[in-house]
Amino acid sequence: MGFKLRGVIRCGRCGKSRGVRHVCITRTARKRRHKVQNPVTWECSTCGKPRGLRHTCTIRTDFKKRKRGAARKRVTIERRKRRQLATAKRKLRRQLAAADRRARDQARKPAAKRSPRPRGKSHEPGGDRDCPRYGCKSYFQGMGDCPRRHEGGG
Repeated sequence: MGFKLRGVIRCGRCGKSRGVRHVCITRTARKRRHKVQNPVTWECSTCGKPRGLRHTCTIRTDFKKRKRGAARKRVTIERRKRRQLATAKRKLRRQLAAADRRARDQARKPAAKRSPRPRGKSHEPGGDRDCPRYGCKSYFQGMGDCPRRHEGGG
């Protein structure tokens, strides 16, 4: 808070305080009345406005705006987290349901289709001369007909 002393009389044409040697510099040629002012004014040191008995100093900042923006951002982040959590739960539920469907399908199929037919021992013809199978007999007969000398044949 500070007091300022002003000149008592102000020029009506240019608004400057009028002293003994005042030269008014304006483009207008008309004359106005000189204003008589209060010589002492009391200005607020914080906001610079003239103070009166009921002066309330208001400093305008963007605090409320930033506070609302931060609250909005916080709500948005929470909403995104909730959505991501719900999406993850939905995905897990779908995966479990798919696994359950696969298990039920496996259980529903008959046992014969699930496993291949049991087959006998397979062997290459010519392993055993006394084998009763057709392939082995024809193999050894063919070996007997062959003019070349073979290890297993006659």
